[in-house]
Amino acid sequence: MGEAKLLEVNDLKVHLDTDSGIVKAVDGVSFTVEAGKTIGIVGESGSGKSVLAMSLTQLNPQPPAFYPQGEILFEGKNVLKRTKKDLRKIRGNDIAMIFQDPMSSLNPVFNIGDQIKEAIRTHDKKMSRQDVEKKVIELLTDVGIPDPKRRINDYPHQFSGGMRQRVLIAIALACKPKLLIADEPTTALDVTIQAQILELMKDIQKKYGTAIIIITHDLGVVANIADKILVMYAGRIVEEGSVHDIFYRTSMPYTWSLLRSLPRLDIDESERLLTIKGQPPDLIHPPEGCKFNPRCPFVSPECLKMDPPLTERGSNHRAACILSNEQFEEAKQALIIAERKGVHS
Repeated sequence: MGEAKLLEVNDLKVHLDTDSGIVKAVDGVSFTVEAGKTIGIVGESGSGKSVLAMSLTQLNPQPPAFYPQGEILFEGKNVLKRTKKDLRKIRGNDIAMIFQDPMSSLNPVFNIGDQIKEAIRTHDKKMSRQDVEKKVIELLTDVGIPDPKRRINDYPHQFSGGMRQRVLIAIALACKPKLLIADEPTTALDVTIQAQILELMKDIQKKYGTAIIIITHDLGVVANIADKILVMYAGRIVEEGSVHDIFYRTSMPYTWSLLRSLPRLDIDESERLLTIKGQPPDLIHPPEGCKFNPRCPFVSPECLKMDPPLTERGSNHRAACILSNEQFEEAKQALIIAERKGVHS
């Protein structure tokens, strides 16, 4: 029996009305999040990840954002049809967000204790002052802040970047949300602190049973935390599957290119760390056919005409590419051999 669907996104389109034209930031995205599970959404800057994340609680400013198509079902109810009053109850209470830059997300003139208390009181005005204080200390303990009784009186500038991110996680957890959306939560942190924050998020999930959506441009960040990975490009999901599918059985040239740009210890020393040529497409005037074709090392004339849909590549593994798994594997090996010959010539 499958897990209960907490969130279901169906054929969602999010467009931005700008002076230059309509930006199709999210262009027909569908996915589900099961209770207690973690979904990683990966892609370059400009792929539509953050617009998608903000759409889940309608945090994108309207205008310029509008939703021409699709639905976002949270516990069976369409978020896009909820009233502003309903949305205020959902935000923070049922769905909480952790943003990229903790310094700009925290108010510099209030101590962190007061900021966590505000998050608690917003959704539970009946809780006594003593219980609120106790809850704040408990949350700071859960996220690994040392000496929380003393540090609740400290201000954001008195915390390191990693500790500020822990405070943001504490605020997000204040009302025990069912879904936690983390938008690039480790970008501004060094590698050691990144690992600590990701481990903390796994521990929090075990304790609270919270489902997590983690947004990142770095596949390495989601390797040890996600149950499922969605790869976005030009506003669409171009591949989805388990961590093993994405890392070891990828069927999409864009995903493969992202993986080749990751530093690794197990690659042959003759293989260079590669970048993806070109730039992400203009989402006002995207290329014809497959949106990745101007940058794809395996582009064919058919790719210029057809924008392939997601097709089954295995159990719960789908990719948007005209090449079959066998054709893609042959093309990869041929390219790697050609590159090695070029290195040694």
